[in-house]
Amino acid sequence: MLKKIGIWVLVVGVSSVLFTGCMYMKLSPYRKMYPDYESKVTRIKEMGGEAKAPYETAKSEHYLKFFHQEVFVDRDITGADIMKAKLDEYISKAMLKVQ
Repeated sequence: MLKKIGIWVLVVGVSSVLFTGCMYMKLSPYRKMYPDYESKVTRIKEMGGEAKAPYETAKSEHYLKFFHQEVFVDRDITGADIMKAKLDEYISKAMLKVQ
């Protein structure tokens, strides 16, 4: 009986380690994207985005916070994909208005 419990604990432990490692690898590109998005939002603000494109700048900041939440806190790939698409959309709109 004790041997069976030990085997199950080993199986569950190994599978959880493998699952967490795979999830980290899938989120790795998103972790590398975050500083780039952060610098783009900062650049928009420096170029006068809050005056020239207030809505797009605010939305970019908003989605940047959610992107950080999805990638670093929740570790949700689906949510990170959605936030990435929204960030791309509003950053490009803001850049067009600011330039």
